[in-house]
Amino acid sequence: MLSSLTARDFRNLAPLSWRPGSGSHLLLGGNGAGKSSLMEAIYVLATTRSFRTAQLGDCRRHGSDGFWLSGEVSAPLRASLQLSWNRGGRKRAVNGKATSLAEHLAVLPVVVWTAADADLWTGTPELRRRQMDRGVLGVRTSALEAISRYRQALGQKRLLLQQRSSKERLAAWNGVLASAAAAVIERRADYVGRLKVALAAALAASGLDLPPIDLEYRPSPAVNANVGGRLTASIEQAMEQARHEEQRRRLVLVGPHRDDLVVKWQGRPLRKVASAGERKALGMLTAAAHGQVLKASGRSPIYLLDDADAELARPTLKAVWRAFEGLSQLFASSNRPEVWRGLDLGQRWRLHHGHLSPD
Repeated sequence: MLSSLTARDFRNLAPLSWRPGSGSHLLLGGNGAGKSSLMEAIYVLATTRSFRTAQLGDCRRHGSDGFWLSGEVSAPLRASLQLSWNRGGRKRAVNGKATSLAEHLAVLPVVVWTAADADLWTGTPELRRRQMDRGVLGVRTSALEAISRYRQALGQKRLLLQQRSSKERLAAWNGVLASAAAAVIERRADYVGRLKVALAAALAASGLDLPPIDLEYRPSPAVNANVGGRLTASIEQAMEQARHEEQRRRLVLVGPHRDDLVVKWQGRPLRKVASAGERKALGMLTAAAHGQVLKASGRSPIYLLDDADAELARPTLKAVWRAFEGLSQLFASSNRPEVWRGLDLGQRWRLHHGHLSPD
């Protein structure tokens, strides 16, 4: 749980020293008031990345040289986090000491839902690969090593293809890449299996009248992730079969960078049958399910739901909210306070020109 947050020169936020406490927190305010900036500050502190931009420098207040964030975490272990950025780069620390990214990520697990996630099930496969890797890292931050190893091997193979390297050199790197790919595929398959169970529970808790839903993990290549020691060999064989086409196109055509996660309603792709509101409701319920997967693995997360009520009718919001009740700590933002009346909420806060105050 995040027990305190301090922010300086972050986006449009005024200098902030905040002790939010446990339970649910509703951040209210108009467009540009600072709601998303406050949610982003929490996310950046916890993950060292932003959910709004690929460049951390974009998060600094206009005219400033950088920003500084600090927070105290009280559960499950007491720790302090620091994250700063200036033109010299990003600096992170746990309890005042520079540390690895995996160790930093282990301190404050976080589940986030933003407007960018509204197209999770109908947008590009990249969005769903990102969701899977959030889950993989959320369950076990040490998986960062496996994901990084695959990305490095993938980058090397791409370079070899561009250089038109020999069959022998490509075959050698296929062995390295297949081993790294197997580790990623195993972890993604395990996470998706857990997510399916948790999503069914979240849907039941909401009471929404939705058709039967199924999640299908589609690894690249199409292999059985449960074949144990044969998985690497199966992937390497598929890479060899694709070698001529990869050399012709100078593209890596086989590997987890081409995975997908498909959701179906009664056997039909979601994008063909669901309305925008239904897709958003399912996306938020997926976030709730993701959090339950993390909790079951011993990592109780905090939740960030940005513009949670946008495009949702009040009855749908009320139903979705049931899946988030009783959590240790949740932050939701909205510019429509009226739609939240009657919901089980804790503290309400008001943001105005970057200034935070109790509502």
